[in-house]
Amino acid sequence: MTTRHFIVATAGHVDHGKSALVKALTGTDPDRLPEEKKRQITIDLGFAALSLTAPNGDKIHAGIIDVPGHEDFVRNMIAGVGSIDLALFVVAADDGWMPQTEEHLQILNYLGARHAVIAVTKSDLGQVDAVTEQIRERLSGTPFADSPIVPTSVRTETGIDKLVNTLATQLARMELQRDIGKPRLFIDRAFTLRGIGTVVTGTLTGGSLHRGQQIVVYPTNVETRIRSIQSHGHELEVAEPGMRTAINLPDYRVDQIKRGDVMTLPTHGTPTSTLIVRLERMSRPNGDKTVAHPLKNGSCVYVHHGASRVAGRIRFSENGSLEPGKEKLARLKLTSPVFAFIGDRFVLRDSSERHTIAGGIVLDPDGDKVSLAGSVALDNVDSLVCATLARLGFARRENLLSKSPFSAEEISEALKHLEKNGEVIVGQNIAAAREFWRKLRAQAIGLIDETHNESPERAGIELGELRSALRIQ
Repeated sequence: MTTRHFIVATAGHVDHGKSALVKALTGTDPDRLPEEKKRQITIDLGFAALSLTAPNGDKIHAGIIDVPGHEDFVRNMIAGVGSIDLALFVVAADDGWMPQTEEHLQILNYLGARHAVIAVTKSDLGQVDAVTEQIRERLSGTPFADSPIVPTSVRTETGIDKLVNTLATQLARMELQRDIGKPRLFIDRAFTLRGIGTVVTGTLTGGSLHRGQQIVVYPTNVETRIRSIQSHGHELEVAEPGMRTAINLPDYRVDQIKRGDVMTLPTHGTPTSTLIVRLERMSRPNGDKTVAHPLKNGSCVYVHHGASRVAGRIRFSENGSLEPGKEKLARLKLTSPVFAFIGDRFVLRDSSERHTIAGGIVLDPDGDKVSLAGSVALDNVDSLVCATLARLGFARRENLLSKSPFSAEEISEALKHLEKNGEVIVGQNIAAAREFWRKLRAQAIGLIDETHNESPERAGIELGELRSALRIQ
């Protein structure tokens, strides 16, 4: 029987019982740092595993990421929820909806999360019905409006079994993460084990990784091989998308790696420092604050992508600002490169790191090469191929949409029927927009004719000379 793998992350206000709930569900205390024990709050990411049985008997393995709820550690929270399948949203019955509850909800929205289970914790201390009604009101108009709400109490063990069953039911209905042959492990921890060496952990998306495989870590651009793979203490030959994954890198020093680095294969392009994006701002009040002021052109921000956090500056397609409840095309200029794909989601926080101010989606991860893109269907490979070739003119087939959420086979099939429909021109190694190719061919014929007229004794024009004249690299 195949085991289905998913990633679940907690979310919610500080001291609402997220870590205690994870311990009650899994038997694992996710608070691992001495400072967390001393202060009795979660500071960094914690991890646990939950084995479930779906209603139809299928086995489900959920890797749980426990995130901090304190406003001082939102940056750590975002690093844990970038690639999740389901949010375990926690609201305490004695407090109800609180500022970080709201901010975490907005972060999940910006990152494209669409599935949640809401646990009302400390149900023995508060008015469960009133808090449940409040939660429904706050979730109205969000993707989580119809999410199941389960009252729980760790102290009395009320509702824990029901919560386990609800998680199993919700995960059983969900599709597995796709394997498109483009694995990315967003590294959230790196440490050294005696006798083993450097170990990195993260959530694997986009493809599988194999023991012995050659990989590269960005942005340091160092290549190495995978010595061994584990998931929650179990040795694996292959790690699949949707797994919490620990990988031993024998040729890497731990001081060469930091949170936010990305492990991938050395065949999918390189990190870049300029992204073309579509930004959006929610019109909801931010926690206990009023709706934020407009986001101005040229604003300095922190960009949270995957497990990384990078300073950057916003340049809109035109002067002006981004008002709450609106969206706008922009160019993000980053101080450090990130390994982003088309369709990746991210969160923006202000330069003081106190407020979540916007979110967005990557339209072009190589934004230094092109002008601001127009609106395109990022979930349709045909339209994305056409839009990319229209913008670039032509591209090598192996590089076309290499940083996209589509497999090489899907891109190849798209090229076949676009060529059949006369929308693109496909050569052995090159794909080009039809109009670009028509103009290029006319230019080449004109240059060859001109050269022959000026020097009829010449056998022809050198390929390098023709490329230079046509400005083709």
